[in-house]
Amino acid sequence: MDVPPAPCDPDTIGVIELELLKLVRHLETFGRRSSLYRQVDRAGYLVLRTLEATGPMSTKALATTLNLDASTVTRQITALEGAGFVERRPDPSDRRSSTIILTEEGHRTMAGVERERRHGMEALVSDWAEQDKVTLGRALSRLNISLLESGRTSKDVD
Repeated sequence: MDVPPAPCDPDTIGVIELELLKLVRHLETFGRRSSLYRQVDRAGYLVLRTLEATGPMSTKALATTLNLDASTVTRQITALEGAGFVERRPDPSDRRSSTIILTEEGHRTMAGVERERRHGMEALVSDWAEQDKVTLGRALSRLNISLLESGRTSKDVD
């Protein structure tokens, strides 16, 4: 098993780059091998989780929240609507647009996938010290914020 260099190693950025690459590969492999996404794919699951956290939203607001193009989100919503996980309702403030609402079936499905994902994560880190779990959670949150801000900055530059 490869042990990454200590944090004071001069190639810490190289370690981060390589470990993220491996992480993406492991997550892709894990997703293909598991039954997690039989009912809803990864992208749809993220839409459901977002609607659960924020409540009903317009497609445009959902796209902005997910940092995705509206056409991409529209395709995801169409698939989720076909499965009965979300509903489109006319936006009371603008009848030309619609509000996306999580259905009870969508909530149940999202909660089931979340339980399975949490169970898998708990098993992966069951022998870790609690502080290591906290540190990883904080580091991943910071990384996601940096990635989001980086994406916004590069869009502004284009």
